Amino acid sequence: MAYAVANRTFATSAETSVSADSFIDRLEGARLQIEQRFLDGGAVLITVTEALTKLVGLLEHIGNSLKEENAAEATGRLLQTVDLLHQLPPAEVRRQDSVAIIGETGRSLGVHVLSMEETLRYLRTFAATAKIAGARIPDFSSFASEIVERIEFATKEVRALSVQIRSLEAQIESAAAGEDSSLGQYLDGIPSIALRLVSNADEIQVQRRNLSELADTVSGLARKIQNKVAHTLSAMQIGDITRQRVEHCQTAHAITEAYLAAEAPADLSATDCQRLSGLAMTLIFELLNETTGGFNRETGKIVENIRSFSGDIRTLLGLYQTMMAQSGEDGKSPINSLRGDLSAARGVVDRIDAAAAGANRLSEKTSEMVKELTTSIQTIQLVRRDIQYMALNTNLRCGKLGEEGRAINVVAGELRSFASLLDEDAEKILTGLGKLETQATGLKDWRQTNEADNASGLGAHIDAALLHITEAGASMDMNVKELRRCGEDMTSQVAEIVSSLDFRAGIGETLASCTREVGLARRTNLDKSGLEAHMAVISERVFKVYTMAAEREIHAAIFGMESPAAESGPASSNDEELFADALF
Repeated sequence: MAYAVANRTFATSAETSVSADSFIDRLEGARLQIEQRFLDGGAVLITVTEALTKLVGLLEHIGNSLKEENAAEATGRLLQTVDLLHQLPPAEVRRQDSVAIIGETGRSLGVHVLSMEETLRYLRTFAATAKIAGARIPDFSSFASEIVERIEFATKEVRALSVQIRSLEAQIESAAAGEDSSLGQYLDGIPSIALRLVSNADEIQVQRRNLSELADTVSGLARKIQNKVAHTLSAMQIGDITRQRVEHCQTAHAITEAYLAAEAPADLSATDCQRLSGLAMTLIFELLNETTGGFNRETGKIVENIRSFSGDIRTLLGLYQTMMAQSGEDGKSPINSLRGDLSAARGVVDRIDAAAAGANRLSEKTSEMVKELTTSIQTIQLVRRDIQYMALNTNLRCGKLGEEGRAINVVAGELRSFASLLDEDAEKILTGLGKLETQATGLKDWRQTNEADNASGLGAHIDAALLHITEAGASMDMNVKELRRCGEDMTSQVAEIVSSLDFRAGIGETLASCTREVGLARRTNLDKSGLEAHMAVISERVFKVYTMAAEREIHAAIFGMESPAAESGPASSNDEELFADALF
């Protein structure tokens, strides 16, 4: 058949002939390369986009956590802690002074008890003398014995009182001995701790501000790269366009060959078959030539855009390293220093807590002891009153006895006089007990009204600050680690893209080679006379496969006619719509 000759070669000239099978195979190879390379490249770029999205989200999270209002709130809490710490030394001095005053008051009570014991010894002596002197007076012996009995009772009460006073003194001495001797040294360190806390608070504000600004800068640069990647992904749709156009060239060749092989009239000459094949090759050449030019132009932009990533990544890495340094990865961040100083302050508070607990125990025991001592003193005062009344009664009776009762009368007067001394000591002890009660209450409430209720309150405040700082430090460490990992992933991915992704290498050469080869087979001045019917069949079938206006324009220029398919085909599709619909 005449077509057989045309099927084996594209007649060009006497010197040149082109193998159709070789041309189609290489065109198919180019199409497969385009499909696979753009799929692989798109997958890599999407991975980078995901890494960039994660990086931007992480940077926004870091930026939000470093906002000025958060820093101001944290600084406010630290400064409040500093104010409370400044109150500790003077408050502790007042507590120690309270303990010392209680000790002095307790010791003064012992002096008055000794005086009472001395007075009672005199009273016993006078009572015994009165008993002897009145031995011959009827009923006086039993009366004198009653006086002696009351004095002995008072003596026992005073001895018990003395034991209680010594017990109180022992408690006070024990409390004083239990005072933390090193507490003063720790209290002396409070000003330096407070000074460091203020300094650290200022450093944290500066660090937060710098990191926040850096995070915003890095985030902006990451978004810039993100936009470039997005534009690259959009530009990569040239791959899908090129693939489709190559397929259309293959389809045009196949439709022409199929028509010539099976549908062309038997009387169609070999020359006419070559004329139709040449017409198809001219169409394929123009389509491939326009496709190859567009492919080279767009992939050149893609490659240039990808190469521009390198400078952006270098800048991003520089900013990233600055963030790592300022976040305190070396362990020297203000947050770590602050945590150490707060822990030191908490240790001082714990010691003060222990001392305050001892003071509270002393206060409670002293208050209990004061109540017991007051009861004992009141009993002694009652006995003193009995002794004075009995001595007064003796004076009255002795006055009736005349000369015989004069000696007893003198002794009774001494009894009354010394009993009043007993009352004076009792009043002094009661006054001392009143002071002791007030001092015990003051020991329990040794802080001023504008100070925290107790050291534990400050301890709870420090614990809250420590928790906040620890959580902030942990969050920052976690964010920094995640930022490092995310940055390393993104950097390696972009480096891989820059070094390995070349969408044009090999493919562009193949397309250019196929274009040149088809160019040799085309006919620049083709005689179409007598081929109109055959051209119409082939033209209509080929026209239906087009998806872009540029293809239809080239087709119309070659075949010299508008196909009805132009009205019913997907004429609404254009390059921009294809860009929007196709994405590797």
